[in-house]
Amino acid sequence: MYSFLRSVLRFVAVVAPIYCYTAKAQTTPLNAPGGSVTVQPGSSPTGSTGTVAPAMSSIETPDPNAPVPALTISGFKRFGDPMLESLIQLGLDNSPNLKAALSRLEESRIRVKVAQSFLSPSLRSSLLATTQSLSEHRPLSVATAAPDQLPRFQLNTLQLLPIDASYELDLFKRIRSSIAVADLQAQASDADFQSFRLTLASDIARTYMLIRGNDAEQAVFRRNIQSRDTTLSIIRERFRVGLINQIDVQRAETDYATLQVTLKGLERARTELVNGLAQLCAQDPSQFSVPAGTLPATVPTYPYAAVQVDQLQRRPDLLQFTRQNQIAAAQVTLQQASTLPRVTLVGSGGVLSGRLGPWFTPSSATYIVGINASVPLYEGHRARQNILLSKQLTQTSQQTYFQALQLAQRDAETALDNLTLLRQQIDLQGQTLTLARRTEQYNRELYVRGLATYLEVLDAQRTILTTEQQLVQLRSQETQYAVALLRAVGGDW
Repeated sequence: MYSFLRSVLRFVAVVAPIYCYTAKAQTTPLNAPGGSVTVQPGSSPTGSTGTVAPAMSSIETPDPNAPVPALTISGFKRFGDPMLESLIQLGLDNSPNLKAALSRLEESRIRVKVAQSFLSPSLRSSLLATTQSLSEHRPLSVATAAPDQLPRFQLNTLQLLPIDASYELDLFKRIRSSIAVADLQAQASDADFQSFRLTLASDIARTYMLIRGNDAEQAVFRRNIQSRDTTLSIIRERFRVGLINQIDVQRAETDYATLQVTLKGLERARTELVNGLAQLCAQDPSQFSVPAGTLPATVPTYPYAAVQVDQLQRRPDLLQFTRQNQIAAAQVTLQQASTLPRVTLVGSGGVLSGRLGPWFTPSSATYIVGINASVPLYEGHRARQNILLSKQLTQTSQQTYFQALQLAQRDAETALDNLTLLRQQIDLQGQTLTLARRTEQYNRELYVRGLATYLEVLDAQRTILTTEQQLVQLRSQETQYAVALLRAVGGDW
């Protein structure tokens, strides 16, 4: 028996290197034309923007064992608003969708452990007790002179605590390839979880900034209503003493009522925004409220002149696409390994007897040890087609990554360009507001002296209101694009 095992092991030792060389030759990196991306970052942070261009060589796959970079949402702290930070944390702690994404991440980590378990031996044990009664008319392998009818034979088998063992020799890295695929899938789930966190935080910040923009607009209208209320009292007194006619009073009252109607519309819009924010934070809208506030005094400023490509590659969704590329490449290796032999060591041992008595004697011990080699010969070219399918999936994944990278660069550049232009527009709008206030003051003095009509004063007041409202809206848009830029570059820079 031992000489047989030694012969089998020598056979495996001779054949294994041959198949290992074949597997190594078949798992060389793919070089499919037209399905790759070459990233060329700028020479310096303040230089020109990086370019993303298609190339003929394949994407350089990162190390599968490299950990996923720690993605952060700390960039939203740059607004310096504690209320915003608390709302983001509230949403991250209570969102059911985020909890589902976290559950999927834990599932993928467990699958990695399941795949790793195949590297360990498998042991099974069970109690076997059978009885078999052979027919009197059972067939005989050799013809005899005996009659057709034979005596009935009873066969009893009692096996106590048999142990069946099997262990697959991972000579061609089939099991290790499946572990690599499961590990990459876990990293892809981690990137998906981080992507959802960033998306949720960005949506909360965007909605919160809309509420603060609404608060700022309401403040503008309340100031103007208070100013018009004082003006309306003066006009009514002037009409009472006969200095002006009725038309000026009617114009002032109409303008005052219009401002109140617009303010009510802003209040209604704020209620809808607060309800939407409550849903993002997984709170009951009837019990959720946001106190009035102002727009952030500081808006995060991107420290570079252009968005760097290496900054975009920190985005969790792009990291997820990168892991998908790695999974597709690992699937090719796994499919190629499935065409190679599977060598398994098998064994079984226990106590076997036909009666209960001899169970405890050494002579009742029994065992079997062997080796099993399974070699696929012909399966209708199924393995070959699976390998071709895996290679095609790799090219599809590369093209998807290339498209996602282009969209990410477009989103980041759009947000950064808008921020630059908005800040210039805000400065100009501030100058316009200064001029409008100076004009209104001049018209008011002329009206008091009787050198101008109230219509000219009212027109100047409306110009101030429109200019102030536009300035607030521009500042609100600035915060919106700042949130969009933080999301586009992965949460922080």
